[in-house]
Amino acid sequence: MEQLKKTFKINVSQDKMVAQINRIKDDDHTEQQITEADIREFLMENDVTYGIIEEAIHMLVYKASKVTYPLTIAEGKQPIHGKDGQVHYHVEFNPVMVRDEVCDFRDVMRIPSVKKGEKIATLIPPTEGKNGMNVSGAVVPSIPGKPAAVKEGKNVVFREADQGFYATSEGQLNKRGRFIQVLPVFEVQQTLSMKTGNLDFIGTIIIHGDVPAGYTVKAKGDVKIFGMVEAASVTAGGSVYISEGLAGQGTGSIHAAESIHIGYINQGNIVAGQDLFVENSIFHSQCTVAGHVFCQRGSIVGGTISVGNTVEAKDVGNRVGVKTEIMFGVDHRTEKQEQKLLDEKKELEATLSKLALLEKKIQGQQVENDPKLKITLLRYKHSWNKTEERLKKVEQAIRQLTSKLGSGENGALIVRNYLYTNVVVAFGKYYRVSKADYQRVKVQLVDNEIVTHPLSDN
Repeated sequence: MEQLKKTFKINVSQDKMVAQINRIKDDDHTEQQITEADIREFLMENDVTYGIIEEAIHMLVYKASKVTYPLTIAEGKQPIHGKDGQVHYHVEFNPVMVRDEVCDFRDVMRIPSVKKGEKIATLIPPTEGKNGMNVSGAVVPSIPGKPAAVKEGKNVVFREADQGFYATSEGQLNKRGRFIQVLPVFEVQQTLSMKTGNLDFIGTIIIHGDVPAGYTVKAKGDVKIFGMVEAASVTAGGSVYISEGLAGQGTGSIHAAESIHIGYINQGNIVAGQDLFVENSIFHSQCTVAGHVFCQRGSIVGGTISVGNTVEAKDVGNRVGVKTEIMFGVDHRTEKQEQKLLDEKKELEATLSKLALLEKKIQGQQVENDPKLKITLLRYKHSWNKTEERLKKVEQAIRQLTSKLGSGENGALIVRNYLYTNVVVAFGKYYRVSKADYQRVKVQLVDNEIVTHPLSDN
């Protein structure tokens, strides 16, 4: 055994899941005398008691000349970690628009709805997992799965008996964050008129007609319009779906906390918290989109598109060179507002400096014996507090504005047909104006430089 110790060495990995035997000295005499019992005793002395590979021992004893060192002689059993809990949905949520040339745009108008008492989803619990064991025979604990982060929301109840979520009222199925909820739906079977007036509803609004100029539609859920929107205002806490389009006349607006799906946009104002899907074209409009803009079958002509990620369009600009702006990571609505706040911040800081000097000058005089100086000092302190309070609010507003869309460094403009002259493409503080027409290109920011690549056919 002592000779065995001089010839071989056992190396155990740091996590104690693998043990290897290595030859540290050539000794043919040792090979002739080695036995299985010797090797097992040698392993035990090195605290290797589990997962011993019998074939490796056989090789060491009977086929030593064919062994390649280091030789793995023991392997632990890896733990099997538990699977996280899941939710199996029995009803589809809002469908995702398929962005290809054969899709029917009006399919997105279908509303996923449930009836009272209908089972919405089943909660699948997490598994515990199975412990493993290292080569020293110690238990390697598994990590249990985490329960699914989902809870019952409005008009939904959870039943422990079958781990199911059930609707307690009829309405639109919706998932916000970790809450499953059923939102009631308000439907208008015609174009908005004086009979219906403006709409403001807690759930989802469906209009089987148009929204004429001057009307306002507000919903905390989604807004579905089976017609067109004129110079009106549509606001949704969810998504907006318009089967025709927006003829905004410069004042019409659509605001959605989530995505907007629309046929076309003409002289409109768009704000989307997620993505903007346009079936045809965008003309002379102001659009601010936190995610992506998809206008693959139409053109973007005139106006400004402010976007957080990518813009895909058939054409951008037109043959007569109408100025068109595509801005990544910059919100054109807040640029002027931000500059105004920065100017105000500068003025407030200058005012605080002046007040500090005046206060210091007054405090150097005989304030206690002069009632007028006392009153003046109190006024300065009051002005200081008011100015400082306003400065904090301005600084907070600036921080909120600068964090809306990001730097634009991950953005890209993808043009399937023509990128025309006089198109301004900006990525944060970097911008470029196209001086010529390009066909099938991708524009992006690379190493702080705006580059234009040919678009591959893939």
